[in-house]
Amino acid sequence: MPAVTTIDEADTQFETVCALPQARLPEAPVSPAVPGEARALFGQFGHAPGLIEGWLAWYQPLVTKGIVPTRTKELVRLAIARRTGCHMCQNSRFGDPSGVGPAVPAAEADAILADDWSHCSADERTALEYTVAFWDNHAAVSDELVTRMCTAFGKDGFLEIAVAVAQFSGMGRLFHLLGITAELPAQ
Repeated sequence: MPAVTTIDEADTQFETVCALPQARLPEAPVSPAVPGEARALFGQFGHAPGLIEGWLAWYQPLVTKGIVPTRTKELVRLAIARRTGCHMCQNSRFGDPSGVGPAVPAAEADAILADDWSHCSADERTALEYTVAFWDNHAAVSDELVTRMCTAFGKDGFLEIAVAVAQFSGMGRLFHLLGITAELPAQ
C-alpha cells in the first residue's frame, strides 16, 4: 500500500506504513463528555458499553506506573506502532509522569517511528530489540535476549515490558483493523 502522511496535534508529520484505514463499525452513541480526539475510539467500542473504559483502567497504569520508566515503555509502544500501522498508536503520546512534556520528545518519537534507535540508551535499545524480536516471532526470542532484558530491568521489569509489548501488539492491530484514527488522550 502507498504511504500517507498524517499530522498530530503538534503539527509534527509522521510517515505511516499504510493508507488511512476506514472505521469498520458504524459509530455507536458517544457521550458528549468524551473529548474529540477520543471519539473515534469510543465510537467503535461503544457497541460494548464499559469494555474500553475497563481496558483503559488497566492500560493507563501499565504504561505510566511500575518500575520500568514510562519513557522505555513509550519507546517500545512506538516501535510496535511502526509495525501495526495503527494511526492512533503512531500519533498518540504518553506524558512524562512528572507532568512536564511527553515521555519521549517529538524528534525522538519520530526517530523510533523510522526505526532509528541512535538516541536511545543501551538498556532502551535492549528493550527495543526484545520488542522487535517478539513482534517478528515470539517463539524465537532467544534465552540470551531474555537474560539481557532481566539484567537491564530485573525479572519484574522484564515481565512489565513483556506484558506491555504483548498488549501494544494486540491492541494496535485491533485499533488498526477497526480503523480508529483519532488520538488517545495524552496521560
